[in-house]
Amino acid sequence: MTQATRTTGKGEKPVTTLSALARHVGVSPTTVSFVLNGKAAERKISVETVQRVLAAAKDVNYTPNALARGLRQKKTHAIGVVFPHLRNDWAHLIMRGVVEELGASETVPMIVCHHGDAELEARLLRSLVERRVDGIICNPLRNGMDRYRDVVRRGVPLIFLGDAPKGLDEIPCSAWDPAAVHLAVEHLLALGHRRIVYLGSRDNRVISEARRHVFWDSLRQAGLSPSRRDIILSSTSEDVGDGPLELLRGENPPTAFFVEYDDQAVSLYQLLDDAGVACPRNVSIATMGGSPRSVSAGCCLTTVSAPVVDEGRACAQRLMSMIDEPEHKPERAYVHGGSLLVGQTTGPVANSKPGSRGTP
Repeated sequence: MTQATRTTGKGEKPVTTLSALARHVGVSPTTVSFVLNGKAAERKISVETVQRVLAAAKDVNYTPNALARGLRQKKTHAIGVVFPHLRNDWAHLIMRGVVEELGASETVPMIVCHHGDAELEARLLRSLVERRVDGIICNPLRNGMDRYRDVVRRGVPLIFLGDAPKGLDEIPCSAWDPAAVHLAVEHLLALGHRRIVYLGSRDNRVISEARRHVFWDSLRQAGLSPSRRDIILSSTSEDVGDGPLELLRGENPPTAFFVEYDDQAVSLYQLLDDAGVACPRNVSIATMGGSPRSVSAGCCLTTVSAPVVDEGRACAQRLMSMIDEPEHKPERAYVHGGSLLVGQTTGPVANSKPGSRGTP
């Protein structure tokens, strides 16, 4: 006798289904279902019958058929979670929040990654829909209007995690409040920096653009007049290009950089270090995110830590409410929180010029 294949007698079929278990015990499948789902008292099923069903289920090592149950309930009790990557502990912390929110429910997450590839993301979304997941959490690419709308059109609840493409207001988004940018900028201003350059990715999504507005407004509130040339946008969230060095070589060079992503901040620190620009002696760097990379590049970056677990928890909570209440259409919501962690890359405005260890 092996797991899930124990027979009830010579020549009888294995007890691998609820119906077979019911025949084995001598009660109806409905009674077995109520007992196994904890509804025996509600249905006034005798204690003796409950004990017989549970003992028989344990004896044959019975495992419920989740697929069959899902077909009956018109739910698979599975959700899709679409990430760009699994680097830097971010996805792990998001999933920690998701799993905590799912709690003791039967819903399980299916994790996939698109790695920035639009065609791959389209295939993954289609595959999740075909597997009849109850809903999808997606950290979206910049331009995916048609494929995201197609998911919704097929009746699958969809919520964006972290950011949202413009023009898709009908799809809710749960994201870290872009106002957190102000914490880093305020820190740089308090250190005496007056020309601060924003370094980010060329991203037209809602939250990324909002962060640039918060940066801009923070400088204006301090009485400064920022210039458009102090916004440098690179092709990816890791690339920095030569723009920072060109600015440092010019007249009235910046004394500080605010970097939207800590991956970019690490790349900037390494670029400046290779060029002989001392940080923070010559120029300061502040960023946001607080991923492990921010302390693994030979320095400890000044960063605003993200409430990543809370982001995952909030996103899962809102998705489950959309699944349970299809008529409920939640709007964009921000997850507040995060704190400034002062590292080794920010300091007061220095008297020495950039390149004192060598010309950048």
